Amino acid sequence: MKASNNPTKTTPIYSSLAGHLLVAAPHMDDERFSRSVIFMCQHDADGAMGLIINQPMISLNFSDLTKSLEMGSPRDNPDRPVYTGGPVEPKRGFILHSHDQMMPDTIAISDDIALSVQKDMLLDIAQGLGPKHIKIMLGCTGWSAGQLEDEMREGIWFHMPASDTLLFDEAVDHLWDTTFKRAGLNAGALSSQSGTA
Repeated sequence: MKASNNPTKTTPIYSSLAGHLLVAAPHMDDERFSRSVIFMCQHDADGAMGLIINQPMISLNFSDLTKSLEMGSPRDNPDRPVYTGGPVEPKRGFILHSHDQMMPDTIAISDDIALSVQKDMLLDIAQGLGPKHIKIMLGCTGWSAGQLEDEMREGIWFHMPASDTLLFDEAVDHLWDTTFKRAGLNAGALSSQSGTA
């Protein structure tokens, strides 16, 4: 991620992007975020945090993860992908899921998408007792106060409302392209000067 040119500058926040998708512009020059789609979990005056939802890990699946945590093999869907949520805290687990199962510390991000970090939620999923819709990731993406706003002014990202369909049902290989189409944009024609949608 690009650092702000003036880290002491406070940028006003006009509205929170929590519950939105942040989509990398075609000219994103940071390879970690090229063609990335990020679900925004938190965005306020102190900064922002999100999870990349379209980068499945090649070397790790759900079965590998549960075995490494000594939970044994999952009862179903052992090949479920685990995603790279971002470069921050790469060993910390995050679970985006539907609201049909909530734990005391689960956070409702939007009307139909929640965030859990509890190991008990992962254990329930491994036992086939978890929420209907699930996306598991390691690591997250973060911005300091004002940094995301600065990057958006530079046209590095655009945003759009998230939906459970985009998050859980859309094929990850096509998710980046799909977000552009849903926003009425042409990724191929989008210039380096483009702003938010």
